[in-house]
Amino acid sequence: MRNRLLSGGVRPLTLRLAGPSLLAMLSTGLANLLDALFAARAGAALSGAMSVCFPLLTLIQTVGFTLGMGAGSHVSRCLGDGDADSARRVASTATALALALGLLLAGMGALLAPQAALWLGAPQEELDACAGYARRVLLTAPLQCVGLTLSSLLRGQGRTLSNMAAYASSSLLGTVLSYLLVVRLQWGVRGAGISLMAREALALLILVVATLRSDAALRPSPRCVTLRPWVFPAIMRSGLPTLLRQGAMSLSGALQSRVCRGFGAAALAGMGVAVRASALVSSAVIGFSQGFQPICGASYAAGDMDRVRAAYRFCQHVTVGALVLLGGAAFLFADALVAPLAAQPEAAAFAARVLRAQSVVFFAQGAVILMNVLTQAMGMTVRATLVALSRQGLFLPPLVLLLPRLLGETGLVLAQSAADVLALLFSLLLTRGIWHASPLTDGRQGITMDDKQASSSRAKR
Repeated sequence: MRNRLLSGGVRPLTLRLAGPSLLAMLSTGLANLLDALFAARAGAALSGAMSVCFPLLTLIQTVGFTLGMGAGSHVSRCLGDGDADSARRVASTATALALALGLLLAGMGALLAPQAALWLGAPQEELDACAGYARRVLLTAPLQCVGLTLSSLLRGQGRTLSNMAAYASSSLLGTVLSYLLVVRLQWGVRGAGISLMAREALALLILVVATLRSDAALRPSPRCVTLRPWVFPAIMRSGLPTLLRQGAMSLSGALQSRVCRGFGAAALAGMGVAVRASALVSSAVIGFSQGFQPICGASYAAGDMDRVRAAYRFCQHVTVGALVLLGGAAFLFADALVAPLAAQPEAAAFAARVLRAQSVVFFAQGAVILMNVLTQAMGMTVRATLVALSRQGLFLPPLVLLLPRLLGETGLVLAQSAADVLALLFSLLLTRGIWHASPLTDGRQGITMDDKQASSSRAKR
């Protein structure tokens, strides 16, 4: 696997690795949109509950993506450095932490679902539906956290077909169940929760089977779980930016819901529809960038910056070009795209306005995601953290509070797009000198000194 990541043309290799991940992310995004479609047909209560609880899904994904991205990036660098022992211990510890934190979130959901729904901005008349859906979402936390961690570990080894099989199959199952239980049987919140649970359980099952069949040197094992002090920093070196980005996404999503509630139920539901539609675009970019991440991590660890630069520029050109075209199509057909996803005409009209504003800057969102993946894969924690926080943490919250006060509903519509533009400019300033940057290295292979010292101390023990 190491030779595969460090040799051959970066363009065909990137596309070969990115294709399955892209399909996996798109299938998940489409399943979420179809869930919104079925919820709209079931009535305003379920549609509103799904919109209100969307930040809870983001919170769960925060745990899985943080541990997975951190451990997966470390595994990629270990492949470039030939350190299988470190890779095995980090992979095992990250998986165990994902299970423990997922169980904690599930327990909190069982006890605190009504309070969580109120904090997320649930209207009083829809509190029961929102609390019921929140409880079911949080019960899937162990499945999602472990699944996302295993998925990232497989990608860190350049194994992306398993992810495609897991998420495409589970998305299909979830969509079929959602249609049968929510639309046909009218089970409402209970049916939506069952379909979500089944979808995540199948994805985890496929990923566990794929992991058990993977390289024994990189397979997580309970015997390799360790609490030694070097392991957690090794995970968080690349995982911290994801933690802060996803955490900021949850907080800003909750803040946005609370502000939307002041403009009425239609604005709250419409914003949820627009966010889900836009999330499909970011999911596609994340899926594509996952083909770049293992190449970047392994090449950087091996000291081949020319290969990192070539892969990054190729990915940016493809991403920006595709999103300019996609943004134009979304701008023209926004009304038709969101109408089936909204339970009320007023919500559809508001969602279309938000989607048009977002579509103009799709390219900015994609460029920032790739800058984040680049800096994370290279282990540049400070830059990666600032890039990761830029949109959801630094710019969106103040804009969501300020622009609606100045421009009313129009300000609420424009807040996310303005945050995307500012995040792009900020991220370009942070990364423009990255090819000449000199992170603490040993001068031989581009591995950070912390990694080298950890490896030396493990060897001594």
